[in-house]
Amino acid sequence: MQADWDQLGKAFADTPNVVIGQVDCAGNGQSSCGEHGVQGYPTLKTWKDGRMSDYNGGRDLGSLKREVEKKLDPRPACSLESKDACRPEDLKILEESEKMSKAERAAKIKEVQKEIEDSKKQAVELEKKAKKLAESLDLIKAGGQTVEKVEQLLNDEDWRAHCEGRTCLVAFLPHIYDDGAKGRNEKIKILDDVMKAGKKDSKNIGYLWTQGGDQFEMEEALGLQFGFPAVIAINFGKGRFGVHRGIFDKEAITQFLTSLSRGGTPLAPIPASAKASKADPWDGKDAAPPAEEDL
Repeated sequence: MQADWDQLGKAFADTPNVVIGQVDCAGNGQSSCGEHGVQGYPTLKTWKDGRMSDYNGGRDLGSLKREVEKKLDPRPACSLESKDACRPEDLKILEESEKMSKAERAAKIKEVQKEIEDSKKQAVELEKKAKKLAESLDLIKAGGQTVEKVEQLLNDEDWRAHCEGRTCLVAFLPHIYDDGAKGRNEKIKILDDVMKAGKKDSKNIGYLWTQGGDQFEMEEALGLQFGFPAVIAINFGKGRFGVHRGIFDKEAITQFLTSLSRGGTPLAPIPASAKASKADPWDGKDAAPPAEEDL
């Protein structure tokens, strides 16, 4: 109860006609406690107009405050009886009211009460507006976020930007003449499945694909002469890359990335000549048959 009692004292510390006090009945206040019939502890009493009354209500802060407000008629710190406690702006309002007639004061009270109600309504509307604006802000931010997906490697600048600050997995897929649109989409889906599984584990890895043969000089520099599909993991910040030596499926590529994260995959410095050439974006279709030359 002591904590609530202390809070009660703070709540009415600036109230000129209310004093929240306590007496040590086991110490210096023993005689006073006996004089007022205190037999157990804590005993609560209110004193007003020279008369003392027992308080037998709740001992929580809310109940105590209600008792003070009901029995002791607390005045605000700034009042006609205690103008010295007023701030200058409050004293001005108080003295203007003091000069008003009863009718003028009643009209002013109604005016201010209406202004308070209007302000509360405006506050509710402003809160709704702020909530709506916050939702709009989230959508605006979302519009600028890049949706992670398996992308085609089209040039060196985009490659390095896509992989900045993280490891990228690059798949060199068979030529469209060899695999067709169906085969290529199946392999891209495998990469997409690996990417989605990695997201669940909070892995920040970029995924790219390119058509085997389109990056001939880079493929030579990275030692990918064994055929396609081929897969590498590369990190420009660390200047290292590693080659996947297994089959091309979700489980094998996932194991490759796991091995890479645990230091189990041999890494080599990125050759200076390992730069991506400009490539044409794939239209998602099978390749048109090559034109026959007239003899």
